[in-house]
Amino acid sequence: MGEGQTREGTIADAAPGPSIDAPKPSEQPTAAATPAPTGGAAVQVGAYASKAAAEAGWQKLTGQTTHLSGVSHRVVEGKADIGTVYRLQAVAGSAAVASQLCNALKGDGVACQVK
Repeated sequence: MGEGQTREGTIADAAPGPSIDAPKPSEQPTAAATPAPTGGAAVQVGAYASKAAAEAGWQKLTGQTTHLSGVSHRVVEGKADIGTVYRLQAVAGSAAVASQLCNALKGDGVACQVK
């Protein structure tokens, strides 16, 4: 992509999943649909060009898999090679729970990474 251009993150059924770039320790959550702790382990399920796109991504994912039912999420703003990204994360609480959730999501075809 050329300099100054942006691209919208999407989740496709048959295509590779969205970027799951690693957040920097100084990044803080910028939005959450339900109150969620800002610390602790999380499962990153996407990275998007806007907060609105990340929230829409969460809605799509919760319709795609039952493993996210009742799970809180957060959107963490960060910097990447392409500029500002909004990382969509399911809040898991502990590393063990995050690992189990990510494995279950992968079984449903959802790309993820434990954070």
